[in-house]
Amino acid sequence: MRRSCPDEARVHVDGNNVRAVGFLVLALLICFGAEACGGGGSPGGQNPPPPAFTTVDAPGAGSASGYGTFGVTINGAGDIAGHFIDANGVVHGFIRASDGSIATVDAPGAGTALNLGTNVRAINASGTASGYYADSNDILHSYIRTSNGTLTEFDPPNSIGSDAFCINDNGAVAGGLLDANGRHGFVRGADGTFSVIDPTGTASEVNLVIPSQINSGGAVAGYYSDTNSVYHGFLRDSSGAITILDAPGAGTATDTGTEIADINTGGVIVGAIAVGVVNGVIGTTHSFMRAADGTYTFFDPPQAVSSFTEGINDNGVIAGEYRDGNLVRHGYIRQADGSFISFDEPNAAQVPTTGVNIGTDPRRINLRGEIVGLYSDSAGVRHAFIRQ
Repeated sequence: MRRSCPDEARVHVDGNNVRAVGFLVLALLICFGAEACGGGGSPGGQNPPPPAFTTVDAPGAGSASGYGTFGVTINGAGDIAGHFIDANGVVHGFIRASDGSIATVDAPGAGTALNLGTNVRAINASGTASGYYADSNDILHSYIRTSNGTLTEFDPPNSIGSDAFCINDNGAVAGGLLDANGRHGFVRGADGTFSVIDPTGTASEVNLVIPSQINSGGAVAGYYSDTNSVYHGFLRDSSGAITILDAPGAGTATDTGTEIADINTGGVIVGAIAVGVVNGVIGTTHSFMRAADGTYTFFDPPQAVSSFTEGINDNGVIAGEYRDGNLVRHGYIRQADGSFISFDEPNAAQVPTTGVNIGTDPRRINLRGEIVGLYSDSAGVRHAFIRQ
């Protein structure tokens, strides 16, 4: 169900790709399509300056279709991180500091063959990053990397492999693991202690567990796939109590359901429901926000036939992506007042979404409203971007 880039490196301990999905659709009568909603401008009649885009290409990134640089995460200081695929198809992590300097991240145990290597998935306020790597046997393992470059590899006790997805500002990490009993989630505390996440209570009832985000209070939000490949959201609070989140209207067939993408400090969750094929659009999804009190709000940018939320900051501003009637992918911002802004990275190919062309694909938004993501150019090469 996940709408991730079809060529993005794997995020499951069993090595399977997360399947690309499409987006969805309810047109809201809200001003949209400009970089600001409503009339007026700045004092003196001057319009605010247009947003600035910075393209980021990691040194050594490949230039073939489907290869290149993938921006996936950003912290409050504007440091971004992700991974790149080199000309040989090997995956490397990267961290770009706000001053523009770029460091390559290669875990010592990472494999160096096609489709193997290191992914950076998250970076916190101190510059500590977390992620995973595939070893020479294509088994995934987790790591954390401090801002001075010290990298510590780890797997939860008794696990066969693991993949860390997120880290909070206190240094707690969450991810997925595989052991002899099946697939679970995990939390690794800042002190190095581990807790297991079993959303259903029984690992044999799930195909995978993806903790998408851990907030500063220690709450973990994510999703899991059951044995029928239906997706369900979950929220694990700081005490370890788990609530299953099946959003109203979510599909119940294979590759449909509820996926959660992010949670902010206030406990507001964003994600999407997948509802299958609607009006011929495969993988149709609707964006949603779940307030801390459990209230759901569903939305799609007005031009959308499908949409997906990717991140929310502590001001309640949401970043996501949508497909228009021509199935071209664009970025969107949903302001805290419910108004929308549509945007495209200026160099993104404006062609229907395929395995080669992904258009503009935002991933995370920080408190300053800076957005990190990736886009594909006319040749299908991936580039990271920052929208400021």
